[in-house]
Amino acid sequence: MMLRGIIHPRMVIVKGFERPPREIVDGFTGHASADVHEAMGKRNAMAPCIDHVGGPPQLCGPACTVRVPAGDNMMAHVGVEYAEPGDVLVVAAESDRAATWGELSTRNAMRRGIDGIVTGGNVRDSAWLSGSEFSVFAPAVSQAGAVKETPGSVNVSVVVGDVSVSPGDIVVGDADGVTVVPRQEAATILEATERKVEHEEDIRRRIDDGESLCEILGLEETLVDHDISIVDDPRESFDPDR
Repeated sequence: MMLRGIIHPRMVIVKGFERPPREIVDGFTGHASADVHEAMGKRNAMAPCIDHVGGPPQLCGPACTVRVPAGDNMMAHVGVEYAEPGDVLVVAAESDRAATWGELSTRNAMRRGIDGIVTGGNVRDSAWLSGSEFSVFAPAVSQAGAVKETPGSVNVSVVVGDVSVSPGDIVVGDADGVTVVPRQEAATILEATERKVEHEEDIRRRIDDGESLCEILGLEETLVDHDISIVDDPRESFDPDR
């Protein structure tokens, strides 16, 4: 049963938010987080500490966001009640101590049809999570427990892995990491990602046909532009007048 809207000083639960069109979300499915990151101008790659720790490494869906205080995971459970099937729970935590997520949380989220979670806090029950069908990305694994007493917020802008995430942004995760696509730019970024994938397919074909990557990328010209000397003897590389 859906909980009522709750308002607390500086804390809020937003019942609903605008999600990208399903065809746009589906369009990102299967694209590498690195390709999406590159296509959007090398933006919005979460910090490397946000790592895949359980379930399938591929993750793609609209963000349902949660903010939890240190040592408490109550709002992570509440956030599940406001997520829709296909959403990705994105949890901003004030510390990576006291588990924000575990087996029971995962079972409950899977019941709701949620695709996975990206959390800035730690998770536990890692052996069980690794064999589940629920994607989990987190910076740490720890057995430390959390209380369920302190309010936080649901479906507000949060920061996880040094990236700002708003409700409805598209979360793309894989074995390389997590990239966040702003909802308002999603269609444009999807087109750019598809162009990048086509460009790299052409590069792969050229490599298979015998060209070197240096030739394809024009790196020899770049070396010349930077006045880099290519010498036969290392003694020639020392120039006391330079």
